[in-house]
Amino acid sequence: MTAVLEGSRVFLVEVQALVETSVFANPIRRATGFSEKRLLMLSAILSRRAGLKLADKDIYVNVVGGLRLTEPSADLAVCLAIAGALEKIVLKTQTIVFGEVGLGGELRKVPGMERREKESKRLGFETIVSPTTTKTLKDLLK
Repeated sequence: MTAVLEGSRVFLVEVQALVETSVFANPIRRATGFSEKRLLMLSAILSRRAGLKLADKDIYVNVVGGLRLTEPSADLAVCLAIAGALEKIVLKTQTIVFGEVGLGGELRKVPGMERREKESKRLGFETIVSPTTTKTLKDLLK
């Protein structure tokens, strides 16, 4: 689950991923509701900076509800969805994730972080994963 800003309102959005061994020479990278170019970049960062073995994997990302995420605050949620699908790990249901991921694997703050955190807590989310709590993707995926 991630928190995105639309104007001054915070929306909570579920991000899903499916990772499967590819039968093709060039693995498939597909996204619905998320930029495929950004997905390519994030999968490269996960491989290079976090050590995930994605070179021979098809990756599918879906934003639930037909929404289209355009802000980089969803980067971290997409990365955790991919890592979770690859390693078969499920996040706790009361976990919210947001933050931009840089090319070096660092987590970057996004506009409206305080508002996102406040709204997430108000709605009962117990665990907030953001650049405030973790500095790099590699540290988070240990």
